Amino acid sequence: MLEGCPENVRRVGVVGCGRWGLKHLQALLNIQTDCEIGCIVACDTDPSVLNSIQLSGIDRHQHPETLVEIFQLDAVIVATPDDSHYELGKQFLSQGVDVFIEKPLATTFDHASSLVSLSIEEGKMLKSGFLLRFHPCIQDARSKIHAGRIGAIQAIRYCKKSRRFRNVGSHALDSLAIHGIDLAEFLLKGQTPLRISEVLGDQTCSKLTLEYPSQLETHIEVGWGANEDVALLEILGASGKISIQLANHSAYEIESNGSEPCMVHSTHTPLEGVLLDFVQGGGSSVAASTGSILRTIKCVEHARSKLLSSGRFDTRELKR
Repeated sequence: MLEGCPENVRRVGVVGCGRWGLKHLQALLNIQTDCEIGCIVACDTDPSVLNSIQLSGIDRHQHPETLVEIFQLDAVIVATPDDSHYELGKQFLSQGVDVFIEKPLATTFDHASSLVSLSIEEGKMLKSGFLLRFHPCIQDARSKIHAGRIGAIQAIRYCKKSRRFRNVGSHALDSLAIHGIDLAEFLLKGQTPLRISEVLGDQTCSKLTLEYPSQLETHIEVGWGANEDVALLEILGASGKISIQLANHSAYEIESNGSEPCMVHSTHTPLEGVLLDFVQGGGSSVAASTGSILRTIKCVEHARSKLLSSGRFDTRELKR
């Protein structure tokens, strides 16, 4: 089964081959020559899902517990439902491979911390799916912000709405808002929120406001079942504003005494970029560190614990 997989190349498995797992498989095929991936294995417990995969150049396997041993894998990507991330992550780290877990890393801070500790014990890499850090426009805008192009950041707005319906077991804060929280830390050079000043909504649609030092706020609005797809990041500065339509990887706008289009060139999509970083060894300073991942999960956990379908809640201080 391992014929055609030379010893000096990476062998990668994708566990969970639904809509997002298929995107991972395609992205791995796209970067295969960039990082010498010799074997790509699709793994799903549902044989009908495996049989429906139309991609060529991949192997298929039905049993996650034997995946690593049979295919002698170096790395595994977990793209299963959120509530399975912890157990699968623990299984694969214990089997001695590098692990990439789609966000959230786990649904509780304690489980996420346990996975980080296990990765350190095993000497293996643990990454999560904060792909927007690898968005070409966000990277370019971040460099301009840090060079003072729009002055000091005063507010960040992140909106992600999808016409798709919510998957059973998913939560808008864990699956969607988490990107906005991570992007704020990325753009603010590691600053963490002082408090959650507002959280509204339910598992399907949520609004979240985070307060940072110097009265800076991050406003996040996310949800499924929307009338139209929206994916927008806005950064408001003292002397201008940056607007990024996240579906566009090649251009964004800066507004400062008029609108200025900014063109960006990149050879990889955000998903390809984050997977390239993972497969090549995770040396990028762009990728979220385990510390950053844990801080983001802790913030989400605080927000989720106070979120009821009818609720609007008082300010809650975050413990640093």
